[in-house]
Amino acid sequence: MECEICGAPEAGYLILIEGAKLNVCSDCSNSGKLLRSPPAQEMRSDLGTTRHKEELEVVEGYGSIIANARKKLGLPIEVLAERINEKMSFLERIEHERTLPDEKVAHKLEKELGIKLLQGVVSTSGSASSQAKGGITLGDILEIERKGKR
Repeated sequence: MECEICGAPEAGYLILIEGAKLNVCSDCSNSGKLLRSPPAQEMRSDLGTTRHKEELEVVEGYGSIIANARKKLGLPIEVLAERINEKMSFLERIEHERTLPDEKVAHKLEKELGIKLLQGVVSTSGSASSQAKGGITLGDILEIERKGKR
């Protein structure tokens, strides 16, 4: 949200100026009566101490895991769809692995069926992993071209 006075990108304060409520940045927050300041978490993100969200991916064979858990609980797909507020056709596509569930749907399925569908992704350095696999990167191509021009 932008500051309604100066246009700064981070407007976490709410102030009152002559009867008008405005969302403003910290610099402009003393221009009127302070009604609300940003939560402590937002202030920390301004300082650069934000936490990195763990990257998650859906496990292999997710369709059969979902179908088996659903059948084990004796839930028809229609009932499961209603419980997690998704369309039955969408769940069928997920069970047949024609569609990959997003994180939100995967969490709902995990909770409802008592299964584990999401796992953390282990990331490695791009250049080291590509060289270990014998692959070539765009950076490698640029280096080769630079050396060839010298």
